[in-house]
Amino acid sequence: MSDPSGFALASSRPAKLAERVAEALKRDISAIGWPVGQVFGSEAQLMERYGIGRATLREAIRQLERHGVANMRRGSGGGLVISRPARDSAALALATYLELIDVSFGELYEARALIESQAVLLAAERLDEPDIPRARELIELLGQEQPGCFNAELRLLADVRDFICRVSGNAAISLILEALQCVTVSGRTPRDAHARARVQTVFGQVRRLKIELLEALIGGDGLRARERIQDKLRLTRELIIELRGGLSHGPTSAMTELAAAPDFAFSRVYDKSAHRLAVVIARNISASGLGSGARIGAEPDLQARHGVSRAVLREAVRTLELHAIVRSRRGPGGGLLVATPEPSYTVRLAVEYLGQTQPLSQHFHAVWKNLQLAVAGLAAQRLDAAGRQRLQALLDSLQRAGEAERLQRSGELDLCLAELSGNRALALFVRLLGALAESYPSGAVAQWILQHLGEHQARLGAAVLAGDPSLARRRMLDQLRLIETGFGLAED
Repeated sequence: MSDPSGFALASSRPAKLAERVAEALKRDISAIGWPVGQVFGSEAQLMERYGIGRATLREAIRQLERHGVANMRRGSGGGLVISRPARDSAALALATYLELIDVSFGELYEARALIESQAVLLAAERLDEPDIPRARELIELLGQEQPGCFNAELRLLADVRDFICRVSGNAAISLILEALQCVTVSGRTPRDAHARARVQTVFGQVRRLKIELLEALIGGDGLRARERIQDKLRLTRELIIELRGGLSHGPTSAMTELAAAPDFAFSRVYDKSAHRLAVVIARNISASGLGSGARIGAEPDLQARHGVSRAVLREAVRTLELHAIVRSRRGPGGGLLVATPEPSYTVRLAVEYLGQTQPLSQHFHAVWKNLQLAVAGLAAQRLDAAGRQRLQALLDSLQRAGEAERLQRSGELDLCLAELSGNRALALFVRLLGALAESYPSGAVAQWILQHLGEHQARLGAAVLAGDPSLARRRMLDQLRLIETGFGLAED
């Protein structure tokens, strides 16, 4: 596999100097073998090496620290200390993007059903004797009296999820589930007694299902484990419909001012005012109906509007800029402008993290295949007139292309179907795994595979255009088998 640290993802947003310096630092750290714990250089040395000022360097280092790539150690013998990109950092980037674009509960639950089912099937197959004591410990904890603290209950359920992810042995699944959970639980505790009682009742039911799930994993019964996951998701989905009135809104859709910030979530996200402010600004943009290029306001206006310091506002703006929600313009008439959201930064960070896991090809392929089959069926089911026109134009273009170009552009069809699926979470994950695929070495592909690829693409597209979900899944499966043969991708 080629080094993912050097992976360059096309982006419509020009990178700022601090971002370019952060990327250069990561490339240079990777070039020396990523020696964890080593001091890469002092502040003065790094300023001289990269020809930049202190403010730019410190902003670049803040980005590296947020990513878990390195941290600055002060004092004698200090400097930039190399560490590994943490899963939490990559998951937070994915979750933040999904939250900023206001992904709905419906999209989140559709994605969770797909990924969590795959996780427990793998865990049931791979659970080994040394894992059983921890499973029994979790079963005992779940059988105890429920704690009064909402966050304590969430932490216990997160411990069960982390156990399943670890046993499944798939870093891609673990990363995606962490991101989905991070977004799903970002909300406000119900205030009225009836709603709080309903939440406690559902938590009790979920505990019993989790116990049955863990027992199924110990017994190697993947199908029963999957049934318990589906039961759990159904219960919590019905609770959200009851308390929120439906699944069309997202966990923080109503968060249009800082006073309405969630009071339960992962503390590493919501203990920062800047993150909450970024969400508030994104929600206000959405509610206003402003299009790309519209002016939101100047820095003093935004400070006054939200009642925050310049430092908090600027950190929030940096988050929004990284995810292409806004862009800054200097000079007369400048200020903060609406941009077109796109996940290049998010995907790049996740690729960097997954690039540190082994064996990556197995992790990537198992999840990639699951996602591709799902989005093919959903695209056929939900195709509208605009989507039909877009897909037909792409298919026509691919059929006119030569064999080598058709192979090179095959990711365009994957991404098109993902976006036509109507699920932005799944589309993000397809984009992520497509980017990961591009970091693989590309050797020679057999001529017969190149010759058949166009035929498979056309048949797949025809099934989607016909609005036939089952046939679309079958033809996607046929195409995936062709690709598996051509690139030697083994089943996970």
